[in-house]
Amino acid sequence: MDGLAIRDYFDAIVSADDVSKSKPDPETYLKCASLLGMHPEECLVFEDVPKGVESAYNAGMKAMVLTTMHVQHEFQQFDNILGFHDDYTAMA
Repeated sequence: MDGLAIRDYFDAIVSADDVSKSKPDPETYLKCASLLGMHPEECLVFEDVPKGVESAYNAGMKAMVLTTMHVQHEFQQFDNILGFHDDYTAMA
């Protein structure tokens, strides 16, 4: 984030270094929601891997999926997905 000079665009940042359990455990997303003062159901997660969508599901959050590395059918077991996009520019 520092190399891209984008850190100032974020109100909260949680990385793997900040949690004790990795995805699909919801700890990362729940910690971030807490730092933002938001309830999990108010959050929208952008993910590109099934394990990340599962983590959002486990946190009680909705997800948008970027199919840059995986295809839609790999996410079929999750009912928290609002939509799929080929890449982030498709949402502009």
